[in-house]
Amino acid sequence: MNFPVWELATGGGVMIALVSVIHVFVSHFAVGGGLWLAWTERKARKENDTELLEFVKSHSKFFLLVTLVFGAITGVGIWFIVSLVSPSTIFALIRAYVWGWAMEWVFFAVEIAAALAYWYGWGKLSAKVHMTVGWIYFICAYMSLVIINGIITFMLTSGGWLENHEFWTGFFNPTYWPSVVLRTFVAIAMAGLFSLFWSSLLPKGNLKTKLVKYCSKWIFVGTALTWISAFWYKKAILSFIPEWTDFIKGEIPVLNNVLAVLTFGIIATLVASIFAFKAKDKWHWTGSIILMAFGLTAFFGGEWVREAGRKPYTIYGYMYSTGALVSDAEKLERDGMIAHSKWINPNALKEDAPPEFLGAELYRAWCQPCHTMDGYNGMRPYLAHWDPEFIEQLSPKLHHMRARMPQWYGTDFENDALTAYLVSEGAKKESKFPSDKLAAQQFAWDLSCGMCHTVDNFRPLRESLADMSREELNDDILDMLADYDYAMPDYLGSEEERQLLLDFILELYTDGGEK
Repeated sequence: MNFPVWELATGGGVMIALVSVIHVFVSHFAVGGGLWLAWTERKARKENDTELLEFVKSHSKFFLLVTLVFGAITGVGIWFIVSLVSPSTIFALIRAYVWGWAMEWVFFAVEIAAALAYWYGWGKLSAKVHMTVGWIYFICAYMSLVIINGIITFMLTSGGWLENHEFWTGFFNPTYWPSVVLRTFVAIAMAGLFSLFWSSLLPKGNLKTKLVKYCSKWIFVGTALTWISAFWYKKAILSFIPEWTDFIKGEIPVLNNVLAVLTFGIIATLVASIFAFKAKDKWHWTGSIILMAFGLTAFFGGEWVREAGRKPYTIYGYMYSTGALVSDAEKLERDGMIAHSKWINPNALKEDAPPEFLGAELYRAWCQPCHTMDGYNGMRPYLAHWDPEFIEQLSPKLHHMRARMPQWYGTDFENDALTAYLVSEGAKKESKFPSDKLAAQQFAWDLSCGMCHTVDNFRPLRESLADMSREELNDDILDMLADYDYAMPDYLGSEEERQLLLDFILELYTDGGEK
């Protein structure tokens, strides 16, 4: 840990998601909306449609405020939040892609100038010059996307950069082209979503009918092509990360839920855009808000899939989510975690300091980048039920668990300190099981077996435990876990937890008992 820690009760990842997803959602509108303005102004002038041209003018002011004002503020917010939550990642990206950022900032500067000239040029520039300014804006905005796409995709599929550390090798990584195509279609859909909202505020009439139909086409085509190109993107990911199929099967538990959110968002957006097309001048602005929410849901799901798919890295194969480099594994294993944690409070290292004091420092340095106690990825609900001996066994085996956590390289002394802290935190919450019987059984599974296994997919247990009696499960399995695999900790749950877990497993083999 080379940087001080910024503590957030909600978790740093949640803050990054809130700021970055909204910004990137709007930034895709900045690209697609630029195309929409240039293309629609051309259409209006070609058809000599003064009503449509006046709408494009009014829409360009809305566009300017959303993209340059709100977009710029949230863009700075991303740099601020990520620099505080994961400074090691930002440092690595700036160092590896300084010329990429420099090129993007040049295009961004021209983009801002062109957007301002486009708005202030209405009635002051000739039609030809004004449309040229619009196309300049779109080209620069699109080039910003093209450049940033190379940096973002590198974080997931670093490709040959891991061997040669060359700029263009990392930039044109295995998912670069599928991603840039996918994001192009996302930008088109975003242009339709925002323009449809502005169109829905118009009074009933020919212009509103024309625009609602026109914008809903942009949404439908952009979303449909996004969905199609997503399969190319998935194939590219699998070419670099073959184990991604295991991620989907449950190795990363949240990924299936996120894929479901993504799928729902895309289907809902497609269906709602058809309703908008059919409604024509009856389309209300509330429908546009709902459609926008569907689009944001799909977008959020897609970005979350990319983020979750990187686990346990921030830069795949190069840097762990803790900020430690993969190449530092040997040093960490040799020296322990404290030796490579520059911001450990020196008072925690004093001989008379309670072990949980040092444990808290180790937690902040090596666990907090992904976990909170009570918020996102909260640990306390589990700690309240886990036996101290179980926690002590668990830490050195983190990298064998689902959710793809970085390996814990702590010495026995450091592990004891971390255990003491986690036990003290768990004691702050009363250990209660859900009142519902099935929920209690599921929680008992999650507390033990579910940390590493699924029922039918990743490391499935259904088949291997089939037809075993309660006594066999209790005596031959739970009491002998470490004999089956060194990576499994001993089962140390309470008697209540044990019985609920046995109930859960036995119900897997009864009619309708599939979990």
